[in-house]
Amino acid sequence: MKRLRYALALGFALAIVSRASITAGAEDASRPADAGLDHFPESADIRAAYWQSFFTASEPELLRRSAAVVTNEYGDFRLSVVKSGGYLYTIVTALQGPPPKRGEPPLATQGSWVLKRSSPDGAPIQAKVFLRSDQSTFIRIYPDGDRSKLDLVVYGGVLNREVPLPVAFDRAFAATMADIESWTGSLVDWDLFSPRPGLYREVRAFVDETRRRLPSLRYGDDGALDSTGQPVYIATGLPQTGVAGLNCSGFASWVADGFYRPLTGKLLDPRALAEKHVATRATTSAERYEEDLDPFFGLDWTRNIAKALLDARASSRVHGLFESDVRISPFALVAGDATAQAAVNGSSAYRNYPAYQLDLGYEASGLKALLYVLAIREPGNIYLASVSGRNGNLVRGLNRHYHVAVLAPYFDERGEFKTACFESCAETSVEAMMGRLKKDCVHLVRVRAERDYDPPIFSASRPPIKREIRDQPG
Repeated sequence: MKRLRYALALGFALAIVSRASITAGAEDASRPADAGLDHFPESADIRAAYWQSFFTASEPELLRRSAAVVTNEYGDFRLSVVKSGGYLYTIVTALQGPPPKRGEPPLATQGSWVLKRSSPDGAPIQAKVFLRSDQSTFIRIYPDGDRSKLDLVVYGGVLNREVPLPVAFDRAFAATMADIESWTGSLVDWDLFSPRPGLYREVRAFVDETRRRLPSLRYGDDGALDSTGQPVYIATGLPQTGVAGLNCSGFASWVADGFYRPLTGKLLDPRALAEKHVATRATTSAERYEEDLDPFFGLDWTRNIAKALLDARASSRVHGLFESDVRISPFALVAGDATAQAAVNGSSAYRNYPAYQLDLGYEASGLKALLYVLAIREPGNIYLASVSGRNGNLVRGLNRHYHVAVLAPYFDERGEFKTACFESCAETSVEAMMGRLKKDCVHLVRVRAERDYDPPIFSASRPPIKREIRDQPG
């Protein structure tokens, strides 16, 4: 019964896939890196010069024009017009790298501005400015009487909403990023867009080394290494039979062993990692299910790992169980792919994003935005994630922690934001997790990425296979 409990809580349906899926986090070095805001590709002179002749020109006149490329000291910018959905869009695209061999250049490049106007009267509705080369990271500027306002959206998370600007919309549209920063500096944390790549060396090394060792690992239901390095079943502690492997929890402890062993000369004990902390639960409503369903297994496992690493690194005191929990609340709204297009002028098209919930964490829809903020504010950390949801509705209203993953947000040497995601002996992506998990919750605990990282050698009797993760009850 106990073995079945773990299989239900942490099992996966696994399918064989190509090696390409394992390297989903590999960096794309083919395009120029996004710059910090102090080197933002600036087009203010172009927007000011063409305000009358292009941005406020009549619709019939604009639709007769062909796209044109203009140049300033920051590079080339493409002026173009699109009519769609009853709106007119006049666009300043920052051209990065060589032009595409066919088709339109990508719109969501750092430094691009898009003016949205109503049709046919041409009244300005909003301007969207891409702060990074990502369609979900931008500022939105919109009229507010004789002034204007600003929203800041980072990877779909609405970090600021309705920030007042002391100028009219036409003046704001012709402003530089330095102007916008100076007008809003007391309300907006612009340091979020000026990372220091040198602070992420250890995380980059961790990602590289973990990727290097993935081919030696294999998935195994309920599998982990014990304190002597032998493959065992988590539920019973007995040696694994047949081909050995690690499940999602066992893989997370294998990663943690990479930091724990250089500090202590030992490996983590899965019996200690599985210790329950029933008395610490936020509510007692799930207590009746603790023995049969173990709904907090992943939460206890990740918290116990984080505490063990803290105790090993600073043995002068015993650390608290919650000490490594992530509990920040950087945003209260999200704009997903659909709402990011629909939301206008800070409207209700944004969706409420729940604050951190004790023992549950964060809704998965905001995971990438949360990791970006954490990477900037807490450089050098990786995170153990425990995923909970009402999978299968086995018990109505009961959230169960059924999956564990390892997340590593960082900036590469070029200043590009990256998020490595490792699950059950494979590399997937944060975007894939968000797509799978929908409104499930993700609880995070911090683990410092130290220079000494050496996970134990794992050997099995047959060559490893490559697998794709799909979360669902076992």
